[in-house]
Amino acid sequence: METLFPPFNYCAVEDGLHRAGLPTEINFGFLKSLELKTVLILSSEDLDESLTSFLNENNITLKAVEHTLITEEMVTESLKVIVDKNNLPLIIIDKTGRNLNGVVVACLRKLQQWAFISIFEEYRRFSGLSRLQQQHEQFVEVFDTDLIPIESQNSPNFLLRNKIVPIRRDSKSLL
Repeated sequence: METLFPPFNYCAVEDGLHRAGLPTEINFGFLKSLELKTVLILSSEDLDESLTSFLNENNITLKAVEHTLITEEMVTESLKVIVDKNNLPLIIIDKTGRNLNGVVVACLRKLQQWAFISIFEEYRRFSGLSRLQQQHEQFVEVFDTDLIPIESQNSPNFLLRNKIVPIRRDSKSLL
């Protein structure tokens, strides 16, 4: 039996959604065990040839968001990939799995209607003592989740379970 080594700062976020720092060759067996469909990289400048080859050999789609700074555009682009169930199972990666990754996941949690105290506790667990922590948390607070279109037929279950669905009553259901 092969020993599996997860990438630095790896964590399962939701069913079919994972986060981590940039994987190296020692992590490829672990990534293969996740049966990934998509890798979302938040800073493609860190992408190396061994990872690209691994993804190609395993028919894993690479989606890159070309930003090195945390911006509304970067988070919006990332979340649009994450909330499309056709991309799952998916792993979000960046160089360290800390700040960029943390803000994207925190904005996902806001989209899921988590309490801010819970969002920031999770963010801090991965970011450690970041000099940008306060700035990132303020970004999450003001991030407009209405920028992310949620289509129930293409959305993963981890988004839909927090939505209130009105019950339609028609004359036949009352009989």
